[in-house]
Amino acid sequence: MAAVLYYEPLVMMGPGAIARVCGRFGLTVIPVPRDRVGQTVGFLAGYQGFPERPEKEKPPEDRVLVFCEVDRETLDQVLEALKADGAPTSLKAILTGTNAGWPFARLARELSAEHRAMGGR
Repeated sequence: MAAVLYYEPLVMMGPGAIARVCGRFGLTVIPVPRDRVGQTVGFLAGYQGFPERPEKEKPPEDRVLVFCEVDRETLDQVLEALKADGAPTSLKAILTGTNAGWPFARLARELSAEHRAMGGR
């Protein structure tokens, strides 16, 4: 199933523009609640073999999108559409065999560190 895991650090914000754009491309948006960021990316995406974890993690400070089973052409189109529609800036990743086993919060920390290293805020 082509989907996007969506984490929003601002409690009162919903997926809004992100959900509208993703819906146009047939992508299901799966919200990641703050109290579930200790779960693995694979578990949150609904993949077999990733059991629920009891561990808690500190919620990320950045908005995060993780694209799951989205082909390259669709991904490029979605990213362009998000930009054109003025969707809020987000850290972005693609679900991989490696990061599927990471807690979502760890993936968010890695993305944030990469973003800062590349000259982001």
